[in-house]
Amino acid sequence: MRVQVMLSLACLLAAGCQQVDEFLNPSPTTEGSRVSEKLTQLPAPEAGKVKTVTVYKIENKTGFPHGLEITNGMTDQLITALVKTKHFKVVERAVLDDVLTEKNLQRAGETTGTVGETQMMGAELIFAGAVTEMDQKGGFGVDLGHSGLGAGLKSYTAQVGLDIRIIDAATSEVLDSIDVRREVKKTGLSGGSSWGVSAGVEISNALDLAVRETLEEAVFQLVTRFGAK
Repeated sequence: MRVQVMLSLACLLAAGCQQVDEFLNPSPTTEGSRVSEKLTQLPAPEAGKVKTVTVYKIENKTGFPHGLEITNGMTDQLITALVKTKHFKVVERAVLDDVLTEKNLQRAGETTGTVGETQMMGAELIFAGAVTEMDQKGGFGVDLGHSGLGAGLKSYTAQVGLDIRIIDAATSEVLDSIDVRREVKKTGLSGGSSWGVSAGVEISNALDLAVRETLEEAVFQLVTRFGAK
């Protein structure tokens, strides 16, 4: 209860929290991301030029805690973002076993449908990526404390690096590669207690925003270089 009170006081003190964020993140933002606006400015795809692509699972090549968990989600986010641009036709490979299971069930007559005999669509390009940098650190802050309880505001800096190879599915040639590095600074909440044993909690969405900005910038570059235009 006291921790909640202290965190509430910290939030009240942060009446200027939005102003602090604007000071720390002066670039224009759309839906919480500084590069979302770039995606809205992409040209419409030209009919007949949309390439069929597939996205292989993004690898985690960092030692960041929970990095594997985050990169698994990034694969899904990248697929979703590519589909929304309408510049690519994305074929599924991440859950290919599930697709094959359904086709086999229909082929064996165990379920209704005729897709069992239908040939799956092949990809012209393969997007294979790896997260090579991921980190989040806390910086300066303002703390309140009373009777072993503490809460406050803290500045967090998150960094994410993503490398994507564009591979010709016919020849396996690496046609191009992109590397995106984003750094995001956001204010967050910190709180804890120290009655004999220290305990604390920190809340910030800096890493989430850094991941989003990295993916959006990657999608922007992929459309710019390989989109239907």
